[in-house]
Amino acid sequence: MRPLLLIAFALLAPGYDGFTVRPANQLTRLAAQTPSNSVTKLNGLPESVTTFEDARGYFYLWFFGGSGGAGVALRQFPLQFEKFQQLYAMANEGQTEGGETVGISPLCLYPRDLSKADIAKVLNNKLSVELMVEKGPKPNYLSENGYLCFQSFEAANKGCNPLTIRAVFDAMSTGDNVSPDVAQENLDAFSSDASLNAFKNALLKTKLAGFSSIAFLLFLLGPIVGSTCLDALAAGWFPDWPGTDSMPLSLLLGPGVWTIPQYWI
Repeated sequence: MRPLLLIAFALLAPGYDGFTVRPANQLTRLAAQTPSNSVTKLNGLPESVTTFEDARGYFYLWFFGGSGGAGVALRQFPLQFEKFQQLYAMANEGQTEGGETVGISPLCLYPRDLSKADIAKVLNNKLSVELMVEKGPKPNYLSENGYLCFQSFEAANKGCNPLTIRAVFDAMSTGDNVSPDVAQENLDAFSSDASLNAFKNALLKTKLAGFSSIAFLLFLLGPIVGSTCLDALAAGWFPDWPGTDSMPLSLLLGPGVWTIPQYWI
């Protein structure tokens, strides 16, 4: 009777596993439902990611979201290159009044400086922005809803130097559309400043804003998205791999990416 009581106690007592047959360490690790390492130790993951299932979901979110962002970023390069080509094609296009130049910053990446007389000719246009929008072409959704597009601005300034028209519009917007209120406010400010410093500074500001937005997107897609995806990948599929804390160097220098299959779950 006493041996039976001891066996029953051993099987039913919480935490007692003296009669449990332990498989080999490797099989135990591969069959585990949760990784032994806490995924919150990885810098790229929030504290809410506590299991390898959470980490896998987080990886899918960032990987496919980052892929979409990469597509957007990559499309910006041919668009920017096309804009540069258009600007340089305008360098010797059309007539210019000549004379003193405004001294735009080289950071604007324009093919040449702009004549003050050419700028004044554009700014002296008597048409209001409202009339430019009303009378000009409407090639896109925003222009159809009251925004001033470059095509309408260009059409309203026929006879002016093409590069100067582009520059004045670029000083108001980083793209090809601008709110009519913003456009009118800027044109009034430019035309009331005889030194044209307001125009020159606005052009530099919008150009730098456009360049920095692309650079910031690339930064997000590079170090941030890449690091987060690596951390989530490790926590979701090989959390016990000894190189998780020093990725991405550990993938090449040691323990090496070739050792990951030994820790895959």
